[in-house]
Amino acid sequence: MIRATANADGALFTLNASASGPVVSLDNRAFINLAKGDPSRRKRFLGAIHSGVELLFSVTNAAELSGPQGRSADIVRAFLDEIGPRWFPAKHDVTEVIKLEIEGKSPDAVCIDQDFLKSYVADLLHPYTPGCGKVISLSDDFFRLGPIMDRVGPQRESIYKSSESLDELLKEKMNVVRALSKRNPLLLDKKFPWIQFNPTRPACFVYFNLLRVMAVDASSLKSGDGMDFCHAVMATAFASFATLDKHWKRRIESLPKPNQLARVYGPSELDQMVTDMELWLAHRAAS
Repeated sequence: MIRATANADGALFTLNASASGPVVSLDNRAFINLAKGDPSRRKRFLGAIHSGVELLFSVTNAAELSGPQGRSADIVRAFLDEIGPRWFPAKHDVTEVIKLEIEGKSPDAVCIDQDFLKSYVADLLHPYTPGCGKVISLSDDFFRLGPIMDRVGPQRESIYKSSESLDELLKEKMNVVRALSKRNPLLLDKKFPWIQFNPTRPACFVYFNLLRVMAVDASSLKSGDGMDFCHAVMATAFASFATLDKHWKRRIESLPKPNQLARVYGPSELDQMVTDMELWLAHRAAS
């Protein structure tokens, strides 16, 4: 959740993002289906958000959601705005996340992109110049998500170019490992051994084990998988509920168990996800 605390002196306010309850992470197909699909499901999802569930949101979510135009974009923007401040920005650079996790940083420091949040709020404050006569109201409405689409939209092409480069690098590396492991089956265990779940390093668990899965699965990698890989790591390591496409859902579900990763839902399971969010909140209220 985004919070701003007024200061008596110095800076006008202190800005902070944190997660204190269950977290949900959505891929862009889920965002669009929740926004434009069954109105009752949309209402229930937003009800769960405002009852204590936090949304993990990334710059790539914003970049992809800024693509649609016209009425579709308006519906998605309205949906994002209704989430209010009950979101936090997740880091997208998973190599940085892994580094921080190995260094023993706190989950908030590992996952939450405070720099992105501060720059986003700085953009929102830009019109409030001294003497402009405008009053800054740090209400829930101030931290709505819709304006992020305007901010990230112009960066969409550069984000996609970076994604394409990551796709090529990932596919090239995985193809090499796959070819070598075919000649020497022991190489896979040496290069990418299965690692067991460590609750202090959930991202490491997903990251390194997924690399092994993808090395075996290299021939099926496709455009966009670099970005999807980053999303899968962050979503399943730091959320309680996460949506992924069927290929990434299968990959995540193949990782060693037991683990404490997010429960993953495919494209046709949004109703079940919303129900599970409601059940979690009901259980918390009763305990």
